[in-house]
Amino acid sequence: MGAEKLVVVVGAGLAGLAAAREVQSHGVRVLVLEASGVLGGRIKQLNGLVPWPVELGPEFLHGKQNSSIAQIVNEMGCTMTEFPYPDFYYVGSESRLLTSEEAEDHSEIQTVHGIFAALAEETHPSPDICMDEFLRRNKVSNTVVQLAESIYANDFGCSLHQLGVGECIEEARQWIYGDTYMLLDRPLSSIVDHLSKGLNVLTSHPVEDITYFPTGELEVKCRGGAKFQAHYTIVTVPVKILEDESIRFNPPLPKSKVDAASTIGMSSAVKILLAFSQRFWPEEMFDVVCTDCFVPEFWATQYPCKSSRDEEALGSVLLVGFIAGETARQISKLSHSEIFSRALSQLDEIFAKIKPTKNAKLSIETFQESGGFYTRAAAKPFDPELQPASFYFAAASLVDWSREDFVRGGYSHPSLNARGAREELAKPVHGRLFFAGEATHPGVNPCMQAAIDSGIRAAREVLGCVI
Repeated sequence: MGAEKLVVVVGAGLAGLAAAREVQSHGVRVLVLEASGVLGGRIKQLNGLVPWPVELGPEFLHGKQNSSIAQIVNEMGCTMTEFPYPDFYYVGSESRLLTSEEAEDHSEIQTVHGIFAALAEETHPSPDICMDEFLRRNKVSNTVVQLAESIYANDFGCSLHQLGVGECIEEARQWIYGDTYMLLDRPLSSIVDHLSKGLNVLTSHPVEDITYFPTGELEVKCRGGAKFQAHYTIVTVPVKILEDESIRFNPPLPKSKVDAASTIGMSSAVKILLAFSQRFWPEEMFDVVCTDCFVPEFWATQYPCKSSRDEEALGSVLLVGFIAGETARQISKLSHSEIFSRALSQLDEIFAKIKPTKNAKLSIETFQESGGFYTRAAAKPFDPELQPASFYFAAASLVDWSREDFVRGGYSHPSLNARGAREELAKPVHGRLFFAGEATHPGVNPCMQAAIDSGIRAAREVLGCVI
């Protein structure tokens, strides 16, 4: 059965763990090398901000019945709560907060949903164009463009000018997971624990060199000098790591694969975590997308599980701001004090019971950091009717995924001129090197189930050579 063979998996995110689990289940030895000090890749939690672990990376599952991650969740005996997306809209140019029911009467909101719903029926443009250009060729209003930016581009993890129409069409044709978002009843680290059980994983082993040949063993070398001999290697690192050539391959990878890694876009992504002493938004609200605003999307979630530090939590409830693409890149240049001040000011504008004066001057507060949490440096008086977010603010934190050394961005997005690039990136090299990760998914699917699917696919390719 090939038990004497060794497969080295590079990366202990969901793709790497799924690949290793599949390989090992067939009696083949496997070793996982992880660059960081923890397992899970982009799955990370923060404790102490509110009474439950806050997800710093991916947060929602897709596909209640028909996805690989749903199967794993069922194996674990978990339950999922289903949320519509989005269920509130804030149209900044109109200063209007709308429920999803009210949005049905907003012609421009319905126009943007109609355009994206019809993408599966579109023909691929030749040459490819970005979504910003596609919308303007369709002569839509600026409000429709802004809605597309906040609802769709930001959710895809990029800006409209980075969003390739060709891959958007492929994504629309292949997406089978529905429009709702699923929240697990426990931290996503539980999935990581489930997948990694019984695996041989070495953390703090960033791979720097992989030497491979059509026949014979490969050599995988890590920073610090550790070397491992293997018969097959599955590389599951984020596409930005391959694009930046942070792993040296000897001989070099085929040009077609290098070009594919450079073509598949993975933009910046920032999460702003705002804890409050009490809720001031509608109780039924899950998510609000915002146009003509600093932060394009906020969501409110709460987990039934408690953090080990729940008695020390700084706040009671949480809003998460999510920003991707060029906006995230620009925001990362700002100070934390300005980011938090502007986010709170936006929430004040959206949820104030007494509407503030439009174009009021923004006051930049000073926030002090301690242990990764930010609180006000000095108390200020706020009116809960006029400035509810500022009044009930307790503490904040922020994660900028472009600054995470072993990730360097959010997740891959439908990219310009990228048709076929994901399939190319996924191709084995010389029957020795195999590739997985959400960026290799042919359905242009950057979600967790895509990472798992790609890991299982690469593992089965390896097993086809071993068994």
